[in-house]
Amino acid sequence: MFLIALWLFFFSSDDFVKNDISNTKKRMESLASFMGKIAKPLFKNNEIDDFQIMLSMFDTFNDAQLLPIHKVKVYRFEGQTKLGDGYVYYNGTRPILRSPISVSPLDAIGDQGKKTNWYAWDIIGTLFSYYRILTDAQVLTDPIVVKRSKFNPQYHVIKTGKNTYDIRVLAPIKINRKTVALVEVWEDYDLRDAYFSRNALRVQFLIGISIITLVLGIILAFSIAFPLRRLSKRLNQKLTPDDLAEQMANLSVSKFASRKDEIGFLHNNLVELTGQITRLFQDKEQFAADVSHELKNPIASIIAHVENNLEAEGDQKTTALLKIKNQAIRMNKLVSDISEAAIVDHEIVAKKREKFNISNVIDDITNHYIDELRKSQITLEVDLQKNIYFNGLPDRIAQILINLIENAISFTKPVGSIRVSLRKRWGRPVILVVEDSGPGVKAEMRDLIFDRFFSSRIGRTVVKNSSGLGLFMCREIAEAHGGTIDIETSYLGGAKFTVTL
Repeated sequence: MFLIALWLFFFSSDDFVKNDISNTKKRMESLASFMGKIAKPLFKNNEIDDFQIMLSMFDTFNDAQLLPIHKVKVYRFEGQTKLGDGYVYYNGTRPILRSPISVSPLDAIGDQGKKTNWYAWDIIGTLFSYYRILTDAQVLTDPIVVKRSKFNPQYHVIKTGKNTYDIRVLAPIKINRKTVALVEVWEDYDLRDAYFSRNALRVQFLIGISIITLVLGIILAFSIAFPLRRLSKRLNQKLTPDDLAEQMANLSVSKFASRKDEIGFLHNNLVELTGQITRLFQDKEQFAADVSHELKNPIASIIAHVENNLEAEGDQKTTALLKIKNQAIRMNKLVSDISEAAIVDHEIVAKKREKFNISNVIDDITNHYIDELRKSQITLEVDLQKNIYFNGLPDRIAQILINLIENAISFTKPVGSIRVSLRKRWGRPVILVVEDSGPGVKAEMRDLIFDRFFSSRIGRTVVKNSSGLGLFMCREIAEAHGGTIDIETSYLGGAKFTVTL
């Protein structure tokens, strides 16, 4: 398409002949006006006759330096209707010997083209056949009406052959507003010669550009188009639900993985995307299995209490109902946490991020917990850098801090201390740290505590109806904001959670 557009532009924008004819006409008008001014004094002289005027004109206009062309006539205006009628004062078409003439044979332009650049000649010839039609429509005029030249200069461009034009100017010579003579200047214009001399080099240049473009197109086809087609076919294969993860893992093309260009970049991104989709399916399957497992325990406990106490009475029946109630509450809390986790998943994908003052959000939450812990033996120390702005979901960032503080309180009870800090350096990410003086987390369990439904609570750290989804959601929210959450030992003695956003 590019080459077609290039050739069409070349063909349609070539106005050389049109401009050349226009310039020729202007030059001829200037020449006719110049001759008229030189001849005018002769017509004003009433003491000389027409024959003497004719001799004077030949003496003047035969000077090659004054009049370098000889296709010119000056004749008496008698109201004639045909060009050339009337007494001729000067006929420039007669042979004028200005210098010795030497004749040397030359090859025709067409023959030269065939000997040197036959391919360019053929193309130019084809283009010319259409260009001639276009040029005829643009430059041809009606023939000169001689009587009109009595008032103003007239000109015409008419065809005299298949490829030749007659360009003619007819200008009046006036004495006291009366037209006494006409100056006629004309040229034979060979359209073919003008077009070929103008476009031979341009066509060769375009042919070279076209060849280079085709070669580059072939190279690009083999290096980009064909690999993309192959990758598209690989991605377009029909997936079956039997082993979706394995099929998506096989979408990779080994030859593309090592490429350093855009194809390799696209391939690796697609592989990463399919990997994320695969992990998503696996996570969903694992989530379903985990939910099923977590719900089985309270359901089994409820069924067991009902079966064992169907015929019980009095205090025994009341105790059984309380146990059933506790298991139902546990199930309700578990379902609520699962629903909250699903809402978090949706929001971190679909909800629009906004720029907010994270310092103010953290300050509001910590002030709330300071008030709550005022009557306890747990102290909450806060060290916040002011006016830190962050682009994200304010409610979910707040949820990270709430979960971490709640987690720290449960492990620090009944006596201890918690410290919250917020920092950001120029060109660095936001750092949120929550640490406590509790028992901490063993090194072998630090990767497990972020798993869904995992809990390491024992003894006094056990929280009633805990679902084990708090730290899991913290990690999901942090990663959705392009951050991380890590755990290490705090200088307070317990766990230190560092959230990098």
